[in-house]
Amino acid sequence: MARKKRTAPVAVEASPQETSITFNTGLYARLSVLDNGKADGDPIESQVKIMEQYLSEHSELKLVDQYLDNGYSGVSFERPQWERLMDDVKAGKIDCIIVKDLSRLGRNYIETGNFLERICPNLGIRFISVNDNYDTHNIHSRDELTVSVKNIVNDYYAKDISMKSGAALKAKRQNGDYIGNYAPHGYRKDPENKNRLLVDPETAPVIQQIYEWRAQGLGIGTIARMLNERDIPSPGRYRFEHGIITNNNKKGSALLWNRHALSDILRNIAYIGHLAQGKCTASLIRGIPIHRTPESEWDIVYNTHAPIVSQELFDRVQAVNEANAKAYKAAYGTCSHLPTRSNPYREKLVCADCGTQLKLYRSISHDRKKAYFVYICPTYEEHRELRCTKKSIRCDDLDAAVLQALRVQIELFCNTQAVLMKLAEKRASDRDHDTQAKSEIQKLQQEIKRKQGYALALYEDYKSGLLTKEECVMAREQYQKEIEALREQVERLECPEDKAAQAVEKSKEWEKRFEEYRYAKVISQELISAFVDRIQVWADGSIKITFLFDNELKALQAQHKILREEVA
Repeated sequence: MARKKRTAPVAVEASPQETSITFNTGLYARLSVLDNGKADGDPIESQVKIMEQYLSEHSELKLVDQYLDNGYSGVSFERPQWERLMDDVKAGKIDCIIVKDLSRLGRNYIETGNFLERICPNLGIRFISVNDNYDTHNIHSRDELTVSVKNIVNDYYAKDISMKSGAALKAKRQNGDYIGNYAPHGYRKDPENKNRLLVDPETAPVIQQIYEWRAQGLGIGTIARMLNERDIPSPGRYRFEHGIITNNNKKGSALLWNRHALSDILRNIAYIGHLAQGKCTASLIRGIPIHRTPESEWDIVYNTHAPIVSQELFDRVQAVNEANAKAYKAAYGTCSHLPTRSNPYREKLVCADCGTQLKLYRSISHDRKKAYFVYICPTYEEHRELRCTKKSIRCDDLDAAVLQALRVQIELFCNTQAVLMKLAEKRASDRDHDTQAKSEIQKLQQEIKRKQGYALALYEDYKSGLLTKEECVMAREQYQKEIEALREQVERLECPEDKAAQAVEKSKEWEKRFEEYRYAKVISQELISAFVDRIQVWADGSIKITFLFDNELKALQAQHKILREEVA
């Protein structure tokens, strides 16, 4: 995003700072290891303090937001807060990024270098690394060399640490040491040995009850509802309430039991005293991202700690799990001849209340001869009224509504564009109106100068005691508002056809896509990606569609209104 020079307000005493560029600034901090509320403090906090100190010393930097990735590696830029920061940069909210040092930005030499050397200049971002004394707003060739060397060092450091820590963790797992960030629900870490698990008397009974219910044949969804109705804290909520903050439990007490958490608990051999670790792995050295490993590659050690449930109960539960899985597969197999459907909307189709992405469900008729497809809010489906209200819409109805809305908006867009071009031509040929506009502009400019003179005179009135300081400030702000309003009128009168031409030119970027899809009869993922920004579904079945070209359409409509009044 190009940096914009702000119009300096009319002040009592002019200063160089009032005419300087202001940067909308985002602070970015990253921590590779989850901060589990340790007593020695949060490194994220110290990073923020260093950046805030820097901000206080540079008045041209205006803090907009903080972006904190706690528990994310620097070898990849796939981090939630970093992605949010980039979204804000692209939206024009941020044009300056500050980090404590370059290692917080990233430890991948190629990606970090590409960001600093290509992405920052292309997006018009000012980038500052406080401890490295690096600022793209004031950079020299030797600084570039220093940064390149530091990025190489950071990259090598990350790979070296990955290799050494990976080998050390593998040895610990094979030795029966527990290496997780926090204990499985039902256990707690031994205060004298963090690699050893102890039964938690507060949560172990909950685990026992879950196994008992499952052994009786209760469904996982039913068990989740029973736990939530009894207000028994879920694992995420329990950790949050005990000061263990992770990337997944920041909703705190709003976290409920769900199928995923229960499925993991009901298959985890930790509850019969064994450890199965190394279920996911990654290799920075070989460029392999984190992924789930086959069960044959897990590190399994037996009798490492006290069990919570008996082997007999555990086996009964696994039998229920297996029977249910077979029943599901058998039922699904009898419907394999029926059609399936993919979800072209994906993350763009959301619940209007909870914001969760709607999921595509297939339901089968009683005679198993027909399939129905519907989008449903998964939050309501799992937690009912505890978390949301019912949202559902048939796939065919949604597709028809989106296609119809798209056709209408494309038609409106093209018609507005065509009319605006004609109005601009007529306005350009209207000499009498042009003369009238010039006269009006002169009057407005004279009024601006008059009010600027009044604003400057306020200081003398304040010094002579005619006005108090508060009265002086209030009057100055009022004059400034009036001056800005007058300037906006001048701007509208000066080059209305130029602004109309700019709006038309920008809108032309959509013409090719319109021609390709305006007569589409089927919803596809490509069509949704090309035109749809967001679709919200309400409980009454109504929907709101936000198109990607809405801003361009609004700009056309605004210029259309202005020129229509001009040539009337």
